[in-house]
Parts: sequence; C-alpha cells; structure tokens
Amino acid sequence: MKNLLWILALLALPLVACGGEEAANGDDSRVEIEVNASGYDPAQVQATAGQPLTLVFTRTTDEGCGQELAIPAHDIRRRLPLNEPVEVTITPAEAGELRFTCGMDMYDGAIVVR
Repeated sequence: MKNLLWILALLALPLVACGGEEAANGDDSRVEIEVNASGYDPAQVQATAGQPLTLVFTRTTDEGCGQELAIPAHDIRRRLPLNEPVEVTITPAEAGELRFTCGMDMYDGAIVVR
C-alpha cells in the first residue's frame, strides 16, 4: 500500500509542475502578473468560464509602455503605478481568449478561458 501511494504521488508531479500559471498557493482564481520592460510575465493565464478571476498586475520598471492596462473585451482600463499591485477581477462568460494590453497596445497578453 505504501508503495502504491509513492507511485501515485510520483505520477502526480508532472501534473502539478505543468499546471499552467497559477498563484504560488495553487489558487487559480488569483494570478500575479509582473509588468516589466519586456511586457507581461506571465503573458498567458488560464481561467474557467463563469468563475471569477483576479489578476494582480505589478509594474516593476519605468521602461516601456506598461503604465496603463487595457482589457478591451471588458471595457477595462487601469493605471499601473510603479511597484504597486493593481487588482482586476473579471468573470469570463465563455470559452475563448481575452486579450490584455498596455495602453499603447504594444504589450500583449491573454486570458485563455476554458
């Protein structure tokens, strides 16, 4: 029985390691996104249709155009002050992809809704 538990635990490791971009505590309803000189990190997050999702954007540099966030499909625009987390909560209605961009539409990210 003990060996069976170890085998099951080892089989589950790849699932945990490859689970997508989630918060460190495994809560996939809250995702932290760094806005740096290269864009968004992570640039793609997973969501479930009909479930609330909170994105926490933190701009860590003055380089680039990350001072403003836009989620056009939800008519959302937010200023992103330097080194201050800004929370945006949305509830995607259906499967598909929702873009998020900087105010100049140069940085690009996506919420992949399943």
